[in-house]
Amino acid sequence: MAENGTRAVQGLLFDMGDVLYDATVWRRWLLQLLHRMGLHAQYRSFFKLWDCDFLDDVHCGRREYGEAFQAFLLAAGLTRGQIDEVEAASQARKRELERGVRPFPGIRGVLHRLHEAGMTLGVLSDSESTAEELQLRLNQLGIGHCFIAVVSSIDLERTKPDPVCYRAAVAAMGLPAESTAFIGHDAEELAGARAVGMRAWAFNFDADAVADRYLVRFDELLQCIDRRERLAMANTRAV
Repeated sequence: MAENGTRAVQGLLFDMGDVLYDATVWRRWLLQLLHRMGLHAQYRSFFKLWDCDFLDDVHCGRREYGEAFQAFLLAAGLTRGQIDEVEAASQARKRELERGVRPFPGIRGVLHRLHEAGMTLGVLSDSESTAEELQLRLNQLGIGHCFIAVVSSIDLERTKPDPVCYRAAVAAMGLPAESTAFIGHDAEELAGARAVGMRAWAFNFDADAVADRYLVRFDELLQCIDRRERLAMANTRAV
């Protein structure tokens, strides 16, 4: 598949959850808890409902997380008593799991090499946390210094795949969309990147994801450095 645009990639814009680290740990724990309470649901369909009908509003600042979570569990068929039980068990567990988040293996080394090579790196995340809070989280993961820009949906009041999100992120990176690749996992968000002229590179991706490149390993991004060096050498020879 031909990639969007013809310009060389100068910047990489990363989604955060499920690209830089595993964001499914608490969700899998929650689903196991609900299974023990008699609610049997498939992971993908269950959390698709949560993401689209409830969490999206949270990430845009239209709803509070706690209220949206209660409404979601009520819509899933739980009683008020069961919801209280889930909330009591899940709040502490969610905080504990979030404190234990670590980047996927090899992520730190690859990002450090890309940063040192002069590649412009940014983050675009759908989150109830502000960009400043996300920056602190990235710092705690040991990768915060690699990113020139961190953009959050809560500040934009928009979530991916709204074009506003991608355009705000590349503007913060100081690059045109055509020179930037979005590294994501969600099929709709990858499509949104392509719609604004960005390259869409899929990592840890959905089965139905359509992208310009499919990354089996995160270190395949280091090919960007190799290509930049080859182009620099060719330009030097031409002069």
